[in-house]
Amino acid sequence: MIESLISLIVIAIIVGIVALIVIKLVDMIPMLAGFKDIVRLLIILVAVLIVLIRALPLLGVNVSI
Repeated sequence: MIESLISLIVIAIIVGIVALIVIKLVDMIPMLAGFKDIVRLLIILVAVLIVLIRALPLLGVNVSI
């Protein structure tokens, strides 16, 4: 159980760092502010979903992809 929680924390940190880097790269691209907001929101949504997919089996929820 402890190994699973440590693994979840490591995954959350890695996904957060990757999402932050991608968001910073998107900020460098010249496009309209509205589109940047939508892209940032989609990046955060994907990052949260990745962490949730890893966390749900710890709670006993069957997740099949």
